[in-house]
Amino acid sequence: MAETSPSASPNTPQPPPSEAAQLQALRVSEQQYRTLFDSNPLPIWVTDWHSHRILAVNQAAVARYGYTQAEFLGMDLQQVQADITASDEALHAQPSRHRTKDGREIDVEISTDSLLFNGQRARLVQAHDVTQHLRTEKDLARLSRAHSMVTACNEALVRATSELTLLHEICQIAVDIGGYRMAWVGFAQDDAEKNILIVAHAGAIAEHFTLWPMSWSADSPYGQGPAGRALRSGEMVIVPDIRAEAIFQSWLKEPWVDNLRGVASLPLRNSERAFGLFYLYANDTVDIGSDEIPLLQRLAGDIAFGIDHLRAQESKRASDARIHQQATLLDKAQDAIVVRGMDQRVLYMNKSAEQLYGWTAEEVIGRSMLEHVYRNPPAVAQALQSVLETGEWRGELSIYRKDNRQVEVEVRWTLITDAEQQPHSILALSTDITQRKAAEREIQKLAFYDPLTQLPNRQLLLDRLQHALATSARSGQGGALLFIDLDHFKTLNDTLGHDKGDMLLQQVAQRLSHAVRSMDTVARLGGDEFVVMLEELGDNPHSVAEQAKRVGEKILAALGSPYKLEGHEHQSTSSIGIAPFGGGLNTVGELLKQADIAMYQAKAAGRNTVGFFDPQLQAAVTDKAALEADLRLALEQDELFLVYQTQHNAQTALTGVEALARWKHPQRGMVSPAAFIPLAEETGLILELGRQVLLQACSLLATWQDHSATQHLTMAVNVSVRQFKHPGFVQQIKETLALTGAKPSQLKLELTESLLADDIELIIHKMEALQAFGVSFSLDDFGTGYSSLSYLKRLPLDQLKIDQSFVRDVLTDPNDAVIARTIIGLGQSLGLNVIAEGVENDEQRAFLAQHGCAAYQGYLFGRPIPAEQLVQFLSLPAAISG
Repeated sequence: MAETSPSASPNTPQPPPSEAAQLQALRVSEQQYRTLFDSNPLPIWVTDWHSHRILAVNQAAVARYGYTQAEFLGMDLQQVQADITASDEALHAQPSRHRTKDGREIDVEISTDSLLFNGQRARLVQAHDVTQHLRTEKDLARLSRAHSMVTACNEALVRATSELTLLHEICQIAVDIGGYRMAWVGFAQDDAEKNILIVAHAGAIAEHFTLWPMSWSADSPYGQGPAGRALRSGEMVIVPDIRAEAIFQSWLKEPWVDNLRGVASLPLRNSERAFGLFYLYANDTVDIGSDEIPLLQRLAGDIAFGIDHLRAQESKRASDARIHQQATLLDKAQDAIVVRGMDQRVLYMNKSAEQLYGWTAEEVIGRSMLEHVYRNPPAVAQALQSVLETGEWRGELSIYRKDNRQVEVEVRWTLITDAEQQPHSILALSTDITQRKAAEREIQKLAFYDPLTQLPNRQLLLDRLQHALATSARSGQGGALLFIDLDHFKTLNDTLGHDKGDMLLQQVAQRLSHAVRSMDTVARLGGDEFVVMLEELGDNPHSVAEQAKRVGEKILAALGSPYKLEGHEHQSTSSIGIAPFGGGLNTVGELLKQADIAMYQAKAAGRNTVGFFDPQLQAAVTDKAALEADLRLALEQDELFLVYQTQHNAQTALTGVEALARWKHPQRGMVSPAAFIPLAEETGLILELGRQVLLQACSLLATWQDHSATQHLTMAVNVSVRQFKHPGFVQQIKETLALTGAKPSQLKLELTESLLADDIELIIHKMEALQAFGVSFSLDDFGTGYSSLSYLKRLPLDQLKIDQSFVRDVLTDPNDAVIARTIIGLGQSLGLNVIAEGVENDEQRAFLAQHGCAAYQGYLFGRPIPAEQLVQFLSLPAAISG
């Protein structure tokens, strides 16, 4: 290949070789050189001295670089070694970066020499591959830097007192000691975009990264890089060369991105999740070995631990400061405030707490008070458990002061947590409610106990009775309810006064309590009514009844003994009704009603006795209740109607009619007035019934004014005691007359003698007011009730009515005859008209007429008839003339 000078012996002159010999020698020399050239294990090129065009290449270069010999001869060395220049004269031992045909880069050391090649000055270039050697050196250096970086960071962690200062120092260590181009620490945000917030950084261009959006959301385009993936997975993410990653292409266009290649994203984890990142950028590609990965992972763990530790310290400092500040403010609060640590030792106590508990703060700070203050360990344990589970507990407890005095308090315990939501302490607020509880007990006593006798009242009895019936239904054990009413108690009040009556009731309560077991209930319902409830009398109904009877008789005897009432000795008896119960067959209301019925049965039997509930009597009461409900409905649906019975004078001429109420029930048929009139009076329905009767009667009366034959007729309407005593009765009469147009002079109101029993002055006042309006009055059923002649002569009456009970036997019973004659005479002496009802035959009429009675009403003249028939009757001339 190269040109050389022919060799000559230095001792013996040789003749010049022939031209053929010279040519052969040259071929041998070239072959030897080629063999040596190709057998060299290192790649060798012969290049033009100036242009670096490859003139020759050995087999080692062909094998190492992948080009064929023909391809090499068409290339120049710059296509293999990019950093060579035409002026390079000395490249000995200089590391260079070569590129193979497949694009791989290898590190080589170059040695060159000059030679003549084909008569021209050329360069002999030999390449020694040092890629692995340099990689090993680089790995060792990187591992050494990593060790140094971890050591320095741990030293910073030990010294750290501020989280932000620590993070900045760690980033600076990564740049200065770790050899990274840039480092930053960021935290995952829990906002809607799940942003990553950079809080510390170091490196020449680190400030630019604070403006670049980053996210850890899998749905965000900014969350697809190493940072987002590391936070989501919790695993370290290495990108050896960001220029080969599509996700970085837009970022690499930024002008401030300066020669950045490799990236390492280290997640910072706590016990729950990855909460942050330690992010490293390198100038070169990142090729982290198996020895370095554990170091970086341990460093990330140490940093995360340091952050948690500093945050916990800061949280504790802030919490302690907050508690101290709050304690200072709350020291003036009225409520007792105590702050306890989780070990229940007292951390703080305000002045009000010192007053409530009796200890000073100096005596209890650092000590547990629970066992001294609260002497109900189960309740305290339950309260503490509730605080830990829910964060708060409210309730009422009894505490004991230092002087051992018991105080009732309302307590609110609240769990105080630190910044990491870990339990720190318990804030206990206590309010002294001793007086309030005493007031509540007094209120409850007033609500459930009779203030006079201190016995349970009706409300408490009903509650206990409900409980007793439920217990009986479950256990099968029977019991009994005893309803006790004092006989003639009203007489005692009226004669000796209410104070003596109260004394008697108090002594009755004491005797009842002593006559029964402690488990039995004695209650006062009100007035002179008491109830005894006996429980657990066995499961045999006969035995239950016998035991209840014995207790009833014992009570009769106890209450029958004389009473000492401040100098007065009083004898009293009682009537007792017994209603057994058992097996869940009764309701509270039914049982009370049964005992009440039995008590009235005992009174009807002569008082001072024991009566048992009679189902037949219950049936009567039930029927009465049903009839009341039907009557109420009948009044709403206008089922009641009027019939009219005529009234006649001595010549039997028609003078008027009496309106009588009738009721035809859809199922019951005609209901007797003797059944529904007293019931209406008892229940108050008589007011509505009377209003309807008066309205119908006056409406018919108004129609008579248009006919001369009926203008003089009167309409008699019965008025009950309750109806007459109603405050609006007088006004109601006037309004009804005005509404219907009936003449007041034709309306006659029939009153009963029982009306005269009391408040005679009010009765006279109302009668005079209506009489002045034109209304007349008749005293019905005279002789059957209570009437005083002195009252009678004062009443503005127009008529007396002889009751049919005297008329019925007036011909056969001398007494009735005397009474009838007396009433007639009385009426005449008082200047009153007298009418007799119940006249059924002409003999009775003749007797009454003989003795001066000039008006009659009864079957002799006609039975009560409906309005339609009455109209027809009045149309007959004989009806009017008689």
